[in-house]
Amino acid sequence: MFSYSDPRTRSPMTPKRPKRGVRQARQVRAQSTVKAILEAGARILAEGGWPAFNTNAVAMRAGVSIGSLYEYFENKQALIDAIADGHLAAGEALLAEGAARLGNITHNAELITALVESAVMLHAREPRLHRALSSEVPLSSKVRERAERLRQGLTGLVAQWLASRVAEPRIAAQLLVDTTDAVVHRWWTEDDGRLVHAERLAFELKSMLGLYLRDLISRSDD
Repeated sequence: MFSYSDPRTRSPMTPKRPKRGVRQARQVRAQSTVKAILEAGARILAEGGWPAFNTNAVAMRAGVSIGSLYEYFENKQALIDAIADGHLAAGEALLAEGAARLGNITHNAELITALVESAVMLHAREPRLHRALSSEVPLSSKVRERAERLRQGLTGLVAQWLASRVAEPRIAAQLLVDTTDAVVHRWWTEDDGRLVHAERLAFELKSMLGLYLRDLISRSDD
């Protein structure tokens, strides 16, 4: 969800095209063109990873001219960032849902279940695309900052729920969020989701985190 490696460790971008103004897709036809370009780019990344991704391949897959692509995306980096933004938007939607449900959560198990199942759902949604974006693609600082805001937002929600239950809610929240993300992320990006079934992974992770949270709360009550 939040694990994006430092782009300095990845392959360099191809040289940028000369800076030029780009069009905003305001009309229905233009919006359809942009949608086709983004979907084509996402499919290429999911199927072939970063080595297969280039603007000519994306334009051909989308069924548009290379000129049309550059009308809406200044360069390859802008296109990559737009694809990543769309992927992050799904995480932000889950965060908004979590915020709305937080007031109805009364038990530890409910909090852990919501946290783990949301992470599994997000990673399972487009696993190959997630793998490419998180481990291969050089993302801009703007996108990485957006991912970090998503992580901090979720940590803040969990800390809010823990505030009256544990002595140091922010630390506990960060451990819960980061552990969930690290385990689920590694399961998809390195183990390719094949180590165990998603339901088994969620069960094991909920059991582990549930024990930690119960112990933490019991120590705070002493």
